Amino acid sequence: MNFFKKNLIFSLVIATCLLVFIAGSYLALTESGAISEARQAMTSAEARLKNLCFSDPAPSAVNVEASKENVAQLKAALNAIRDDLQRGDRLKTSSDGIGVMAGVQQFISEYQRKSSEQVDSTNEPVPISLPQDFAFGFKEYIGEARPLVDPKRSTVLDQQRLILSYLMDKLFEAKPASIVSVSREFLEQGPSQKIGKSFQINNAISARVPGAIDTLAFELSFTGYTDSLRSFLNDLAKFDLPIVVRSIDIKRPTGSESTTLSTNKSNFDSIFGVFGESDDDETPKKEQKPVISENVSIFTVVLEFIEVVLPTDIAVDKA
Repeated sequence: MNFFKKNLIFSLVIATCLLVFIAGSYLALTESGAISEARQAMTSAEARLKNLCFSDPAPSAVNVEASKENVAQLKAALNAIRDDLQRGDRLKTSSDGIGVMAGVQQFISEYQRKSSEQVDSTNEPVPISLPQDFAFGFKEYIGEARPLVDPKRSTVLDQQRLILSYLMDKLFEAKPASIVSVSREFLEQGPSQKIGKSFQINNAISARVPGAIDTLAFELSFTGYTDSLRSFLNDLAKFDLPIVVRSIDIKRPTGSESTTLSTNKSNFDSIFGVFGESDDDETPKKEQKPVISENVSIFTVVLEFIEVVLPTDIAVDKA
């Protein structure tokens, strides 16, 4: 103790040096731990980089550019599909309830008249037989009917009329013997009003995708020979309007057979797949013809009008 008192300044210097040494040792140990962690992180990063360099495809500049080109091609293909499916946009619909109802009445009268004026290749009359008071899917409006008030529902009804006009023209060109029924979805009324009144397509075969693809479904039932069915389907396959066949049911006097041309998929392959077979089949393709005896058969065809409702800015940005 006397030593410290006699050498106070020296003792203070020694004590200060000890404190500095202890603090420095602590900081050195802390920094060493941080350096060790950083070294481990760098080693891990180097290992990931090596793995990426040896991955397939590697994230090289060439592969990045190839990926961008591939994305651009996919966008172009998607735009082409979208444009093809939007051919129906040229249908000029009306939201005027009075005008739409008048159009429906005119549609019924016009196609009743056309059915009675059909002729064959020799110009001989071959009228298409219709049920009594047939309204081609608009039996609710045959005669006088109150106009619709809701513009949106009027537009849907008018769109269905235009689509059915197209379908009836194609069907008349196919020369059926008679038309048994024409059914459409009863969409211009509320959900509680259309129960039991409306044809409804099976969800398992529909191409509808909520928020992306909307459809209008129809069911046509007619009688005739195989050529009538073949001609009708071939005309639809030209895709003048985005209408696809979802199923076909065939009934003959000797029995019944059903052919379903749909799948449970809801992508674009299922939409277009009903008109052809996969290109992966190595067997030479031959024209497929229904094997049906030449008797008058009843054909029931379910169809869908395809409409893209996905906003363009969400679907894909056009270059």
